Amino acid sequence: MKKSKLIALLCGFVFLFSFLAGCGGGGKDDNGGKLELLVDMHGYMPTLNTEPTPESPTVILSTRLIEEAFEEANSDIDIVWARSKPVGGLEAEVSQWFVTQIAGSNCPAIAFSWGTQYQDRDYYVDLTEYYNEPNEYVEGNEHWKDLFEDYLFDTSTIKDIKGQIVGVPISLYAGPSTGWYYNTDLVSEDEIPNNWEEFVSLAKKLNEDPDITAVAPWFSFKSISLDNWIMQFTIGPSIAAYIMDQTDYDKDGTTSTLEQLRATKAGLYNPVEHEYAREVYKQAKRYFTELLREGWMSTDYTPMWNDGKVALYEEGLWALSAQYNNTARDFEFGVFPAPLVDKNTTPYSVDIEYTEKGPYQPEGDLILNIMKPAVEGKPELEAAAVKFLKFLTTPENISMIAEEMGSVLGSVKGSTYNSILDDWLNQSFPIVPDTNWPLAFNSDQNDRLNRLFGEWVLGSHSDSEFYEQVNSIQQAGADAYIKALNIDTSGWN
Repeated sequence: MKKSKLIALLCGFVFLFSFLAGCGGGGKDDNGGKLELLVDMHGYMPTLNTEPTPESPTVILSTRLIEEAFEEANSDIDIVWARSKPVGGLEAEVSQWFVTQIAGSNCPAIAFSWGTQYQDRDYYVDLTEYYNEPNEYVEGNEHWKDLFEDYLFDTSTIKDIKGQIVGVPISLYAGPSTGWYYNTDLVSEDEIPNNWEEFVSLAKKLNEDPDITAVAPWFSFKSISLDNWIMQFTIGPSIAAYIMDQTDYDKDGTTSTLEQLRATKAGLYNPVEHEYAREVYKQAKRYFTELLREGWMSTDYTPMWNDGKVALYEEGLWALSAQYNNTARDFEFGVFPAPLVDKNTTPYSVDIEYTEKGPYQPEGDLILNIMKPAVEGKPELEAAAVKFLKFLTTPENISMIAEEMGSVLGSVKGSTYNSILDDWLNQSFPIVPDTNWPLAFNSDQNDRLNRLFGEWVLGSHSDSEFYEQVNSIQQAGADAYIKALNIDTSGWN
């Protein structure tokens, strides 16, 4: 697809701009009584540099242009970017950042937190009534929600466990959110694996060459844990789908978080009782014990990839644009979606179906929330946050963001995307079951489960000890989640 006129304007827009980032949660400031709207857009916030430099090669201008246009149309509101956020941090680090910001009354009014990740903390404003209002920035629009595909409002990152719509999608994953980047000198197109077993076989074959690293994990994964992409995209969906006839209580084709909780309390994910549950952890352990090179936790694989010494590099699809522009790499590369576990690995799986071409119902990537700790008791601040989100989600603005970011699709109908995605989108994609294997539901218990798994992989626990503790931790996490959200469990069995 050709770039739109908007992105051409964006790329040709040169200006000098001095920027001072404030840190207040929002309110009237000393600058003419304007309302200060603190906004976190994670990796989509405008960069301080407007041209690439060796120290700061990434430039994001689209959200700066949107900010300026919004402030011109709403002269009583100042957008301030939440630049103290650890954008590259994993969930635990970002979790602590929110706790700290809220304690210091510096919580952004608009923030990214993986959709509904912290719903048990009551962080999010219910946006349902706003979605039923017109988006005044889109001519002829009667209901803001009509700008989006209906299926998005049934995804667990947009709709919370109580059925409230709490997320606003800005971009969508272009199919899976991650992929395996491969060196075409080391992996031929015919060798691209179609399932987990083929992936394992390919990696073992490549590891026979001592000068080649077969599998390099994403750079932020530096410990043995369960909250990794192999679990999330390769193992979890397939084996969870094996018991979906039991966990999908309302038979709508999706196992929601509420249904996962109910299934956990019913013992359906208990590895003490079920061989299929044990299979999940065995396959996750296999990744760390059979595929990764010794010393992987302390290895920077980027130089090795650039030098042609890494065959398969796990990375987010968001890195596609940067990889095309990677001048340090002198070989051709390709990308394939994560291969799923199927019956070639275990009978406790389902047959995976594939699209003819293109992804099936891609889910939200950047999803924004209005944060209750920031706007509670401040109706004028909540109204300003809604106004900015509506402005942000016009097709023109979403197109500008999607085309500049390069590796994402726009969230609203009629938006465009960057042409670098064309080859990727021409692939056949697995139709991933709309379910997954739960960890332990809240941050504290997830941390316990990750530590336990690492100890088990390294031999500190017997299998039976590990499985008993997994069940104990999952039950404790489910109980804490149920209590935090005051979920009615009457009728569960």
